[in-house]
Formats: sequence, C-alpha cells, structure tokens
Amino acid sequence: MACVLSQSHLAHPLPSGAGQPDLLALTDLKWVMSAYIERIDTDRLLREPAYARRCLDAACSTPSDLVRSLATRVLSPLI
Repeated sequence: MACVLSQSHLAHPLPSGAGQPDLLALTDLKWVMSAYIERIDTDRLLREPAYARRCLDAACSTPSDLVRSLATRVLSPLI
C-alpha cells in the first residue's frame, strides 16, 4: 500500500508556492551522503535554503559522481 504524505505531516511545512520535495530521492541522498557527512537534518533542509545550500556544497565537494548528481537534482529546488 502506498503512503502519500501531505505538508501537514512535516514538522515544518514548506513555504507556500514551494513544490513538493522528492522524498524518495531525499532519502536516497541521505544514505549516499552518510559516507561523507555525519547527518542531514531533513526538517531543517526543507525549511532553510541556506542549510540546503551548505548540504549541496558539501555534496559537490565529494569524489562521488552519484552524490554530486543526486544532490544537485534533490537540493537545487530547495535553494
């Protein structure tokens, strides 16, 4: 059974006008980045563009093509 989350399930809803985040890709990004950084705070990522920018910068500095491309796709819309 599929589960669809609305913004009401987020601790901090997205600003109005913001698109829905790709939650599966965000989860994938957290896993692949775990080899390079300690933790990504998802709630903070969704509410603070500056934090999303720092995460993207950290991802782009890794040697992994997968991390860089996934981070660009997932985080760019949040900045």
